[in-house]
Amino acid sequence: MFKVTVVQFKPELFEVKKNVEKVLKMIEGINTDLVVLPELAFTGYAFSSKSEIEKTWESPLDNEGYAFKAFKEFSRDTGAAVAYGFNERYNGTYYNSSVLIKHDGTFKIYRKTHLFYRENLFFTPGDTGFWVEDVNGINVGLAICFDWYFPESFRTLALLGADIILHPSNLVLPYCQEANKIRSLENKVYIATANIYGTQINKEISYKFSGKSQLTSPTSEVLFRLPEEGEYVKTVEVDERLARDKSINEFNDLFKERKPKFYFHS
Repeated sequence: MFKVTVVQFKPELFEVKKNVEKVLKMIEGINTDLVVLPELAFTGYAFSSKSEIEKTWESPLDNEGYAFKAFKEFSRDTGAAVAYGFNERYNGTYYNSSVLIKHDGTFKIYRKTHLFYRENLFFTPGDTGFWVEDVNGINVGLAICFDWYFPESFRTLALLGADIILHPSNLVLPYCQEANKIRSLENKVYIATANIYGTQINKEISYKFSGKSQLTSPTSEVLFRLPEEGEYVKTVEVDERLARDKSINEFNDLFKERKPKFYFHS
């Protein structure tokens, strides 16, 4: 059994330090194994120009970034792993990324594979591919927001052995929360989606986010779904054994029954 915490909040656009301090206060004293925060958690999402991207980046691989340093310290002090989304600069290229930080100071970066809408104006599609990392005996995978729309994303993570997929998001389409019940069921995996809420307006750019952060189980049960509006920190205990048992009945196994040679692919 392990504890997973999902944080839903409303960041102030480009106010990185203020947003980091706000979240640290929200999760102060928390008892958990994993914390998942939204996509682009501390910059906000409503970028209107490249200059805004160039002013708000972090580079964990170079040990640069206010949020990265703050949550590395938080993870070390609490023993909880943390995943959050951020604007990454690497070798002069910008990615919509997430980082998984472990209590021993090690970390791993995932760069968003499937960019959504205006993200294509500012970010480069991710080149890390999907991966799974051990966090105190729990197999943790990362995906970001629009990745959910492509079933191959979560299937790949499940085939890599993920017990839980941490899913930092800035959801504007109305489908994901219901669809992820099926993504959990078809892969027999937990999915923890951390979303923001409210409206972000920047010049002519406006987004309304759906909130309703949630955690779904390998049997498609919604273990919790937060309201559309409001800031919340929600922790639940889940059992990784449910994600590792891929049997459907005594004759069928989810992965053993796959027939890849008959599936269309590019």
